Amino acid sequence: MSAVDGQTMSYAGEQTLLVTRPTRLIALRWWSLMVLALIIAGALFLRLPWLFSSMANPTIGSLSTSTILGAFFVFIALVAFILAELKRKTTRYVITDNKIVREDGILNKNTVMIPYTQLERVDMKQTFGQRILRIGTIVVDTGDDTMNLDMISRPAQVQELLSSRLGRRGWSGQPPGGQQPPATR
Repeated sequence: MSAVDGQTMSYAGEQTLLVTRPTRLIALRWWSLMVLALIIAGALFLRLPWLFSSMANPTIGSLSTSTILGAFFVFIALVAFILAELKRKTTRYVITDNKIVREDGILNKNTVMIPYTQLERVDMKQTFGQRILRIGTIVVDTGDDTMNLDMISRPAQVQELLSSRLGRRGWSGQPPGGQQPPATR
């Protein structure tokens, strides 16, 4: 399996097998807030609350209250959009030939690394809707701790890639004669 977007990277002198980010559904609550705020803003710009009411639309200065409230909800939608994209863009999963790495954060960077020698189980979790969308969460278990690779596309392929490396020792370089490393399962 190769890296996402055609990228080939090295992570601390290791061969990178896969680099991926979560899908946009990882920030579903922010996307939902954005859509709701845009619907409310549209209703206010169209002055729907005042069309069905005998109450007049008050004004502040030269702007109507519905215009001011509509602009406020557009601003809320913009903030929700930025937060949703930041959540996705600042989370990255890297699978190398020796370990699994999860990096996230903007100001406070959080990096979690699990070497294959510590792996005990690699599980996949998918709801019915996620199965339809071909996304899911991979749960990497070390016995002491777990790490989630949330909302990734092609989770079955990622699970197979990680399961095939379960309990392997790291391999650094080629031995004399160009032989492949021994399987340590």
